[in-house]
Amino acid sequence: MPTTPLSLALIQLWIADPSLPWSNPVWQSLTHVTGDPWAYDPWRGVTRVTEWTVDTARAVEAFMNNCRTAGDLADVAVKGKDTDHEGRSAWNAWVKTSWPKWDINKLVDNILQESGCEPHDVMARLKCKSTDDFPTMEAAQVKHVVSIKLADALFGDDGFTDGTFIVTSVMTFISTVMVLTWSRYRKAIKRQVDSIAKKLQEVEGQWLAWATANLNPTSAELRAYRKKVDSLVTLISAFKDKETVEKLNMRREQVNAMLAGTMKHPIKLEYMESEEMIL
Repeated sequence: MPTTPLSLALIQLWIADPSLPWSNPVWQSLTHVTGDPWAYDPWRGVTRVTEWTVDTARAVEAFMNNCRTAGDLADVAVKGKDTDHEGRSAWNAWVKTSWPKWDINKLVDNILQESGCEPHDVMARLKCKSTDDFPTMEAAQVKHVVSIKLADALFGDDGFTDGTFIVTSVMTFISTVMVLTWSRYRKAIKRQVDSIAKKLQEVEGQWLAWATANLNPTSAELRAYRKKVDSLVTLISAFKDKETVEKLNMRREQVNAMLAGTMKHPIKLEYMESEEMIL
């Protein structure tokens, strides 16, 4: 099932309740958008979105009104070139560039971390052995844990029907944000693991090269090597892989000993990639 883009999710939220999100004070404090973005003053030539001209704002307004009356909102929101092309394109581009500026991803990340639902914590809790095992959002059970916190952080009291239950349209919006967040996490975890595998190979390869050739690395080479080890420890610690971290710390102690002059040559150790490492 295709993921709902944020530009469409915001339209859906506005159609369900025109006061959401743009007239909501909490949302305004996050986005610094103090009303419908497509509002404009034709007499003064002023628009709420500074990068839009009056004509662009008018095109976005027409597009939004057509979305509100559409029988198939998704079809109108994602069509190609038609009478709404200018307004649709301006809206989609503005949401895409504005979302990072609003720091909502950071807000979501913080709430997930505070709730014990940060992706590394989830993988450790579910004992994932590889990135292929990275759980779905449903399997990780994160949405029900953080939904109320997110509704409050994004919309305050307006996000709830009676202070307890989340407004249906807000819940739909939060679900979209969470699906996109989880997809972002999956990609980030894959990049991290790929980086760890490459760095482990580099660190082990360098150590074995020194040991095999019976070389005495210079102090500068050892400090650079230790820096790589420290970087790996930081990355791998996030995955709660104690075994590999312990082996890296042993390697760091050997490097420190070589720098102190108490050990001359690298000692060949077992390969540091533990069976528990997330790969």
